Amino acid sequence: YRNQLSDKKYTEIIEKAKKYTQDNYQNDDMSLQFVASSVNVSSNHFSAIFRKETGDTFIDYLTTVRMDKAKDLLTCTSMKTSEIGFEVGYRDPHYFSYIFKKTQGMSPKEYRRIKKES
Repeated sequence: YRNQLSDKKYTEIIEKAKKYTQDNYQNDDMSLQFVASSVNVSSNHFSAIFRKETGDTFIDYLTTVRMDKAKDLLTCTSMKTSEIGFEVGYRDPHYFSYIFKKTQGMSPKEYRRIKKES
């Protein structure tokens, strides 16, 4: 019973952290420490329970949230790639392009072109 309660407690912490991340992903200073403090746990503890509960690191999760939003913006707006990077929390347009290509397998410009063609 105690294990079930502690699992539920962690689930609640993770859900709050995910919501906080989804609401604030565009802040370039978003970090594991920032989110951990928003749910009142230490960075180390948060990192461990986030990984245990989700199977992903927090940074992987944050990157996924940002890339999903970037893909929406690339598909639905005519914003420049650098503006989109800024909008989703990357202050360096080159770093945004690098992360996009690393996670999506193509550059933001290629992604936009392919989506427009389909």
